[in-house]
Amino acid sequence: MTAFLFGPLTVLVAASRPEGRRVWIWLVGLTVWLALWAALPGGLLEGVARAAAALATGVGAMVLMTGSGPVSTRALRGTAIVAAGTTALAAIVGLRWHDVEMAFGRQWMASERLAEQFLSRGGTAPDAATLESLRTVGDALVQFAPYFPGILALVLFAGLCLAAMLAPRIAGRSVAPAPGPFREFRYNDHLVWLVILGLVGVLFAGATPAAGPAASVLAFGVGLYALRGAAVLATAVGRAPRLFVGMLVVGSLFLFPFALGGLTLLGLADTWLDFRRRRPPIPGGLDR
Repeated sequence: MTAFLFGPLTVLVAASRPEGRRVWIWLVGLTVWLALWAALPGGLLEGVARAAAALATGVGAMVLMTGSGPVSTRALRGTAIVAAGTTALAAIVGLRWHDVEMAFGRQWMASERLAEQFLSRGGTAPDAATLESLRTVGDALVQFAPYFPGILALVLFAGLCLAAMLAPRIAGRSVAPAPGPFREFRYNDHLVWLVILGLVGVLFAGATPAAGPAASVLAFGVGLYALRGAAVLATAVGRAPRLFVGMLVVGSLFLFPFALGGLTLLGLADTWLDFRRRRPPIPGGLDR
């Protein structure tokens, strides 16, 4: 999935009229890496990711350069276009949503078999408890198959934003606006409908063809609002001791599902409460 970053980054660096040895080394290195990545063998899942990455490299980077609004708006617009283009290409070749979900499941089962083979090296078979834990984790991850395209779109969005941030640092000039501080990350409040419609679809679509797309829309919306909640939290702890911030980050990794839910709720609440707005100064007093 690093191609979602390296592809647009290559285009942005090349479009900035590179000068100097260091910039050309970066450009040649990125180009070679993309060529090697494109030549690697892969299955259906890799094919979908490569199609999306190829569109992100061309269309996504073009939207970053020629679109209007801040980087987050351009990246969201580029993500929507790439997602629509990938879906259209899949429909043209006869690929169904269910096929992608099945490919995701097969990928995790293959990973589970590789893990068992690795643990069996040396002629000692892993104990029953270890095997049961592997199967339990594998079964749980397979349940995330309907959400995979939405997570892929979220990675694409992040890749476009990071490419816009890194390109001027490599090339020395910018062909797209630089992203602002993460603490100021926000977007159109109407995107709350992604979460609402996705949740309604997951709860009521059942086994209909709309269930998979609804799950992906929900995954993308939850990811966006978790990022927004993280930006609100970063603003709140901006002046806190670094040790406290580090402990908060480490703790959230161990409690990831709860942390994700909390950040998502915080991001959703920010839609209406706008925690980061500047309060007006108090007449005759200090601006607190």
